[in-house]
Amino acid sequence: MSSPEEQANLGRALDFLRRWDRGDGPVRVRLLRSFLNRNARKTFYELEVDLAQTASLLLARITVWMRVSFTAEGFLALQLKALGIFLSASNHDQYLMEFLQGGGVVILLDVLSSSQVQNDDKTEALRLLLNISDAGRKYKEFICEHNGVEILSDCMVGSDGGDAAGALLESLSHGNPKYQDQIYRSLIGLLTRVRPRAQLLLLQTLRSVQLKLGPAHDGIVAPLLNTLRSLHLDVQDEACNLIRDLMGDGVRVKLLSGLVALLKPVEEETREPEVTGSLAVFVQQAAAATAIRSLAEEDEEISRELLSLGVVPNLLYALGNQEHGEAQIQASLALEHFVRSDPSVGAHVRRVMGSQLFAAFTHSKADTLHMKMDKRQAEVLLSNHLHIDPGRCKQRAWREKRILFWSQKMSRLRLTSIKGKKLLSEAEETKTSTRKRRKTAVEGEEAPKASPSSYHSFCDPAEVVQLRRKLLSWYDREKRELPWRTLAVTEADVNIRTYAVWVSEVMLQQTQVATVTDYYNRWMKRWPTVQHLAAATLQEVNQMWAGLGYYSRGKRLHEGAQKVVSELKGQMPHTVDDLLKELPGVGRYTAAAVASIALGQVAGVVDGNVTRVLCRLRAIGADSTSPAANQALWGLANVLVDSERPGDFNQAMMELGARVCTPKGPLCSRCPVRAHCRSHQKVQVQQEQNTKKLLGRTDRSVSEVLDVEDCMRGGTCPLCPLEPWDDSLGVQNFPRKPVKKAPRAERTLTCVVVRPGEQDDHEFLLTQRPNKGLLAGLWEFPSLLLQDGDSDAERRRALCHQISRTLNADVSDGLLRHVGEVVHVFSHIHQTYVVYSARLKRSDARVQAENTQWLTRSALQGAAVSTGLKKILKLYESRAGLEESPKEEKPSKNAERVKTSKKSRAAAAMGRARQLPLNSFFKTLKEESGS
Repeated sequence: MSSPEEQANLGRALDFLRRWDRGDGPVRVRLLRSFLNRNARKTFYELEVDLAQTASLLLARITVWMRVSFTAEGFLALQLKALGIFLSASNHDQYLMEFLQGGGVVILLDVLSSSQVQNDDKTEALRLLLNISDAGRKYKEFICEHNGVEILSDCMVGSDGGDAAGALLESLSHGNPKYQDQIYRSLIGLLTRVRPRAQLLLLQTLRSVQLKLGPAHDGIVAPLLNTLRSLHLDVQDEACNLIRDLMGDGVRVKLLSGLVALLKPVEEETREPEVTGSLAVFVQQAAAATAIRSLAEEDEEISRELLSLGVVPNLLYALGNQEHGEAQIQASLALEHFVRSDPSVGAHVRRVMGSQLFAAFTHSKADTLHMKMDKRQAEVLLSNHLHIDPGRCKQRAWREKRILFWSQKMSRLRLTSIKGKKLLSEAEETKTSTRKRRKTAVEGEEAPKASPSSYHSFCDPAEVVQLRRKLLSWYDREKRELPWRTLAVTEADVNIRTYAVWVSEVMLQQTQVATVTDYYNRWMKRWPTVQHLAAATLQEVNQMWAGLGYYSRGKRLHEGAQKVVSELKGQMPHTVDDLLKELPGVGRYTAAAVASIALGQVAGVVDGNVTRVLCRLRAIGADSTSPAANQALWGLANVLVDSERPGDFNQAMMELGARVCTPKGPLCSRCPVRAHCRSHQKVQVQQEQNTKKLLGRTDRSVSEVLDVEDCMRGGTCPLCPLEPWDDSLGVQNFPRKPVKKAPRAERTLTCVVVRPGEQDDHEFLLTQRPNKGLLAGLWEFPSLLLQDGDSDAERRRALCHQISRTLNADVSDGLLRHVGEVVHVFSHIHQTYVVYSARLKRSDARVQAENTQWLTRSALQGAAVSTGLKKILKLYESRAGLEESPKEEKPSKNAERVKTSKKSRAAAAMGRARQLPLNSFFKTLKEESGS
């Protein structure tokens, strides 16, 4: 039998539907507004309870009304918002299925196709379709089957709604193999039809789709190169990024040939509406030169391939184009790379330019050469017929490479021979000393430790310079725009800059960038200087830090700020040593990071990302936390850091580790420094050897591919891995992490104590944790550690004693109700909270001890509380909502843990009610009408 509340909900829902069926447009508008105000952000189960299982009937009515009225009556905006309530209801897809079956998706696509619908309404319809697409593959296929891709393509060509349409196309492309190729071709076709903003979005979407699609389609080449005509630099940059991504694909040769051809364009009309005449051609010429330079600098193989395609004479042609200065600058910079990388190219260029212009080219900045060029010299460049035999260039490059290889090989052999003799003498000395130690039996004396091999270091200064240049060039193109980076560049006050970087580095310890960004912005808005932070209370700091984890970090920041103001006269430390000495909680990494980024000091950094990058670059396979590895990593970091841009270099290393050289699934093909990576080279050699084994080849030597040395120390090197090489891991063989210690398990009794508030809201009892230790200074529900073997009665008595002592009042264990269990995992503790609740009268809970407070639900949300407490509160509210007069609940002996998954809670919220069938509904409606 249904409860009075369920009967009331059913009566209200039936009355709502009755008025809907009898009302006209204005009446339905009022009903929908009332529905929106009452049901915003509700879940499926909450809607079902509130509408007494008639929600599906209302959804069907709104859908039908929209179908017949969206072009005429002006109610579409309200209809779409109401549909959004149903389609965004979480935890269930029943409404989605019913909406599809009722033709809802087709109606939304008709809305997008209609010329009578306003752009704002189309944008809202796109958001609903995006919600449907994100629900799963079958919904994506349904949209595509009803010409969704063509309709969305037309939306992108329009002036408004392009962003939303592009986002929906991207969503449809993921996890939708049946229509992925169709979407991909549509995106390519749109490149030349849309406006610049939509062009940028399309290029970004194509990059994302291309990663999952596999081989690129040949049709992408011409539209992609055409986007280089855009006057918008961000569009050009994104086009260059996509070209770079496609260098490992089958369209590589066509793209490179196309770029070379654009340097010497043929006059033609342009379709782009905002660029007319020859300007589009010249813009494209400059962009092509920029792309060629970037690709050639990153990859020597691409550089040689461009030479074979005739890039040099075409660059000379672009350099002579005095009608467009930017094309001359970019062509000159690109040409400079090819001249420096191949002396034979320099000889050819000198012959074309003449000795005077070539001297200016080689002895001054390349980007100023066009200002020193007269008209006659420009005409010579435009009319050049230079031909460089790619075969000779390739042969010369091969010969130089082999000479370099053998010279390096002989140097290594000589070095190995010297080291071998030294090792033999050291071994003899070790044996002698061992015999002496055994003979004298001196206790506590240890054998000398082996020193690391030079294989794990950077011995060639030229290689270090090249690695810095490549990494910084990549960072300048690919870096993420983050608030602390922007502030570090734009803030002129060194004190504020140092403070801002210090805050960011502390927040980023053990915490992801995506999580930190919002906290950082709010922190800097509230406490923009160290003086503002010093004036705050610890409770305010803990409140701001709540949810970020590792709460001692916030406390250390606060203590440090107070020390700076009180002892250092408000001036932040300005050196690595002073940062280490003066600021509490600042270690070697944080001090070096702050000093290099904020103060420009030359100091290397080693964090988790940098450790991974360095271990792979130098094939360090030992435990990265060992003293030998730690010392080697800091040494490498200090050798590599760029003296002119130390902060940027350190951030580039961290960015590389976070986005490319990741722990799992590293993107080696996108790594700008893979040519310097011993791990990558080792993988290539291993793959070559495995391939030869599979093909049955037994070459006597692998010197043709084995252009990599191995550590000659073998098992004596403290930086080499102890475990054997694993082919399946590839570069992930480095670094080898130590086995993590399992977190200790703890169980804690906690009680949610509630009393009536002064108004309608309830108040919760909170106590403050000690200022030291786990969750220091945060507020929590009354809690105590659970001892093994305690019975339920003993738990209740212990909790009542704790609460009674806190409130200075008697609380009987008959008030306690068992709620369930909540699991929360810290870095070193697997914590299980055994949750009870107690409802007190206001008269029983007036007196309170020190470090306790009563907070309302809204005030508790903003208090300095942990994530674990929020989980406990969520569990309590989900359970408390089930019972108006709760009965005591005892945990079973066989299973103490009460499962509180969303599905079970939702099912409980539904009670014994079932979905109301249509015939039952109409029967009830008929009976009520007759009575």
